[in-house]
Amino acid sequence: MARTLLAVALPAGAIALSWLRLEEPRRVGEALAVVALAVLPALAPRRWQRLAASGLAALAVLEVAFGLGAWEALPFRDERVLAPLVEQAAIGFGDYYGVVLPFEPARHPEMHALALAAVFVFVSATAQLAAARRVVPAAAVTIAGVGWPATILDAGEVALGALALAAALALALGLRARSPGALAAGAAAAALVVAGASWASSASTFARSAVVSWQSWDFRGLPARALGVRFVWNASYDGISFPPTETVVLEIEGPEQAQYWRASTLDVFTGDRWLEELYPVVVQGRPRGEVPLDALAPATARDRRRWVEQRVRVRALVDDHVVAAGTPAALDAPSLGSVFLLSGGVVRARHPVEAGARYRVWSYVPDPSPAALAAAPARYPRAASRFLTVWGRLLPGFGVPGRDARMRALLADPRYPAFGAYAPLYEQALKVAGGAPTPYGAVLALESWLRQRGGFRYEERPLPARDVPPLVHFVADTRAGYCQHFAGAMAVMLRLLGIPARVAVGFTSGTYVDGRWRVTDHDAHAWVEVWFPGQGWVPFDPTPGRGRFAGVYSFASENAAAVAALRRGELGVLGAAGRGLTGGPQAPGVARSEGRPSLLGLALSLALAAAAVLGLGKSAARRARYLGAGPRRVAAASRRELEAFLRDQGVAVPRTATLEDLAALVRAELGLDAAGFTSAAALARFGPPDEAAVAAPAARRELRALLGRMRAELGLRARARGFVSLRSLRAWEG
Repeated sequence: MARTLLAVALPAGAIALSWLRLEEPRRVGEALAVVALAVLPALAPRRWQRLAASGLAALAVLEVAFGLGAWEALPFRDERVLAPLVEQAAIGFGDYYGVVLPFEPARHPEMHALALAAVFVFVSATAQLAAARRVVPAAAVTIAGVGWPATILDAGEVALGALALAAALALALGLRARSPGALAAGAAAAALVVAGASWASSASTFARSAVVSWQSWDFRGLPARALGVRFVWNASYDGISFPPTETVVLEIEGPEQAQYWRASTLDVFTGDRWLEELYPVVVQGRPRGEVPLDALAPATARDRRRWVEQRVRVRALVDDHVVAAGTPAALDAPSLGSVFLLSGGVVRARHPVEAGARYRVWSYVPDPSPAALAAAPARYPRAASRFLTVWGRLLPGFGVPGRDARMRALLADPRYPAFGAYAPLYEQALKVAGGAPTPYGAVLALESWLRQRGGFRYEERPLPARDVPPLVHFVADTRAGYCQHFAGAMAVMLRLLGIPARVAVGFTSGTYVDGRWRVTDHDAHAWVEVWFPGQGWVPFDPTPGRGRFAGVYSFASENAAAVAALRRGELGVLGAAGRGLTGGPQAPGVARSEGRPSLLGLALSLALAAAAVLGLGKSAARRARYLGAGPRRVAAASRRELEAFLRDQGVAVPRTATLEDLAALVRAELGLDAAGFTSAAALARFGPPDEAAVAAPAARRELRALLGRMRAELGLRARARGFVSLRSLRAWEG
């Protein structure tokens, strides 16, 4: 025992120190506790004792590192218990790819938990091998445990290498030396070896590249670069490409209706492209509460009943933009630090939002009827003038008398040849939408022309423009491009017609799975936002639903049937009958059948059968408690049945809960009165024998009625979860 402890002392300390270097400040106390839990089991005399003790120690480490109790590590638990552990581990692992090191444990608890888990695994393996006198494997594990963090943090590699070598030699000396003299001689020789290795590794002729470059390993079937997806939101017309494997960048809970998730807006068109040129409105530190609205936000944007709440979790998006639907009106995001509220309703953080970050945002998302948009007047305030500018030229508004003559004079002015190059777009806009009586009519005409009537096609690698601007080349020549081309051309043409417009960039809705939107890098998109008095910025999407961007169309379509279907979210049911959506995408969140293998069906059938057996078994066990039981036992069985129901719904029921405590929980959780049951059950349990005999069946009747009311208050999903939950079986019942 003493020899084992002596041999593993230096390796354990070296492994812990190496992993603690990854964080600042270092939580030494927790690391020491984990080291002790890893080493102490190896001191047991027998192998089975060492392994059993290590298993118990691992449960303790789950509590120290992840906050997961021992009961919660049992198999066959419902998904709400082990799923958070898997989620924390996944977040922590992904963060090691994108977070600057050393990290702060308070801001990245998942990374800290993984570091502690790694210390336990390496130290425990080393100690177990040392106890079994397996010197070479123990030394190999020690070197791996010390060296792995050195490949992540590029500092002090030489010192860590020397420490790893010293730890490995300490193992050999501690386990093989037979006398104090031999131990001293071996230690001196080891010191010389370590000093020589340190000098050699620091020499200029020594190869400094890491032997193990773990950043290039493919642990999850994804390249490392896919774990941090970056986007450049300014417009580019040189072509796009996507990796073959989609990466989930965001998960968003809240709205059930498909939304555009906007990252930013491109408000300025100059240099033949759209640019993000926003100015700060205010800076907020650790924001919590309402945020100032843009000058062009309508009065209805301050109505909280019109807000859409979103709970956003950043999975792999490396960006300082706060992604949200519509115009953010309130923000709860203290973890983001200081944020900048920019013009146009855009929010940016001071630093890129890291993977695993979560925030809540409430947005104003306009949802006007087509009739309301058609009735919106072409009256634009001064704040809208920047959205009527092309190449620095302020253009007259829609419907202004003599507008066409002024436009032609501006385009023909030889002093502004760059602006004059867009004369073909103006002519085409007049041809398509010049006869529209309202701005809304012009918007619909351009949207439907680009989307389907103009002969355009979706192309990720269009032919480049040579002698004309890219968007002119797109509209007048190739009519082939991707979302940047379609949105950019439509926004320019709308400004040329005197309608305030801009390009919005971000993501389409993604796929609706298990109550949340899963947004991937393939959902990146650009669309058009048009400003209407009294409504604010309304989205329109001119990009055909083809290629990788299966864009969600705006509800503004050219026919009443399509408008009604789109507003109901029935994007995929129109088919050829809805002319506005011919060839459009399928409904968001509805996956096409891909001919799944029968193995999946078999697994699903087995899972359903197991759930049925579990639920029915629980029901049979509850019923068995009442068989042949007297009034006292009936009262106790009914109390346990109510406890089990509450526990299966995730309610924390103390083991010492009384009938009054249970009634209070029912009232607090579901707002129901359980007084009838508790009175009857108390009388059956503690009353005189003759009264208890009458009260016992009454208690069962009251319980059945109470459970019926409770189930009526719960949704189908909650009832199904309670049917198969194991919480009631795990609970100790007296």
